[in-house]
Amino acid sequence: MGRPLFAAAIVAVASIGLVATSGALAQAQAKEFNATFAGILAPNHLLTRAYTLFAEKTAEKTQGAIRIRIAHSGQLGGIKETIDDLIAGNLEFAQINNAAVGALFPRAMLFDLPFVFRDNEHMKKVVRGPIGTQIYQDFADRSGMMILMAGLADGPRSVWNRLRPINRPEDLKGMKLRVMESTLMIDTFRTLGAVPQPLPFPEVYMAAKQGVIDGAETPPAGLLAMKAPELAKYYSFTNHFSLPAAAGVNLKWFRALPPTHQKAILEAAGEARAWYDAEYTRDEERALAQAKKDGMLVNEVSDIAEFRARTKAVYDKYLDRVGGQAMIDRVQAVR
Repeated sequence: MGRPLFAAAIVAVASIGLVATSGALAQAQAKEFNATFAGILAPNHLLTRAYTLFAEKTAEKTQGAIRIRIAHSGQLGGIKETIDDLIAGNLEFAQINNAAVGALFPRAMLFDLPFVFRDNEHMKKVVRGPIGTQIYQDFADRSGMMILMAGLADGPRSVWNRLRPINRPEDLKGMKLRVMESTLMIDTFRTLGAVPQPLPFPEVYMAAKQGVIDGAETPPAGLLAMKAPELAKYYSFTNHFSLPAAAGVNLKWFRALPPTHQKAILEAAGEARAWYDAEYTRDEERALAQAKKDGMLVNEVSDIAEFRARTKAVYDKYLDRVGGQAMIDRVQAVR
């Protein structure tokens, strides 16, 4: 074969390959992907609304190629069960709280330590900055679940109960309080003198109604989600945890998507998170006003330092798991 003919053949083969590759890419982008997003909260809760907005924006940005169904209100189980399903590849998306991540990846317990954050703005700077980015990336590499919308405020969290207002740690003595299924949270309330009862969120209402628990801990919006005004009289601002919430996506499923769809999901997550940030304080204020209207008595705690001092034993126990005192110092140095 002469050189001109050989060169022409190479160009022809390359062109065929390019057309085939382009065709395969177009076919992949044209394919529809159906996914399920499992959550534990009602449709009107701010977190569920943010996840719904994320699903809508993802569909919009992919011209309907990715359709995400929101399975809210614990239809598919509590957070622990749905995260297990997500990691196993039986679910694409799930609601995440950091306590559940910490149970699987102890370094993430750093964000669950009592009083480790000054407020929600501090939490967001840490979780969305270099510290949180590295911890959640390492978690994704190990678990196969990638964190989206990191640093959604799910606190500060405080105590509601049917027995008495909380003003000092002694007021918690013997009180049966529902906590998340987290050893660190169990240890925190045990150190404060309460009797912690780890329960999935969907079981809280009946447990309180039947007297199995005296109360629970939650940010103000959780008062309405848990129907606390029906069950208890007191809500006290102990502000013990400032947990980050998020969304999780199965990494294998995500990486199998065309790059343009991956980009659309990340963009949709960022926009939904920005909306949530803007709405959070107003939503908390509305929830607190409604709880008061429904008869709950709300009180400030005069000396949080007493509570903080009691939890030193929790720091001592978990210090090595969260990366040592140097890591805690890094968190508290963030401004």
